Amino acid sequence: MNLKIIAVFLILFSLLVAGCTSDNGQDDTDENISEGEQNETVDEGTPADGNETPVTDEETPAVDNESPTNGSSGGVTVIPSTGPSTYTVNLENFLALPANLTINEGDTVVWFNRNSPTRNFVLISNEDLWEDQTIGYRGRHVYTFNETGTYTYKIQGFEERMKGTINVI
Repeated sequence: MNLKIIAVFLILFSLLVAGCTSDNGQDDTDENISEGEQNETVDEGTPADGNETPVTDEETPAVDNESPTNGSSGGVTVIPSTGPSTYTVNLENFLALPANLTINEGDTVVWFNRNSPTRNFVLISNEDLWEDQTIGYRGRHVYTFNETGTYTYKIQGFEERMKGTINVI
């Protein structure tokens, strides 16, 4: 009986000790933060050198939370970005989804292998934009399209089901 009580006590004690430690073995007090990691105060009104543009008080909202004027019930209105975008093509269930994309010049496409059962795929550019790429399970291939045109790709061995077109405008 005493062994059971000692075993339970040791288990509870180890759980208590495990809950009291941080992930990295250090506490996050100010004494343990190096000089380079400390926050700095930046004066946004004056540029540091003559090549920077001063920050203005105008801000462009990323989300418009005002009530809708078209009669629909609330929600978030997303304001489109003007910079390059990234698109994902999922390789799963022996399909490339979405198979066809229309993107802008300078946008990036990421092919991501999510297939089940797990297997490697060989991604081929029909226009030879890249060398044949083997993408392992949960692996990816990233390519930025810098010229307008229509580009096609396929997965070796599954050309009929796993293929697609990228229209760059």
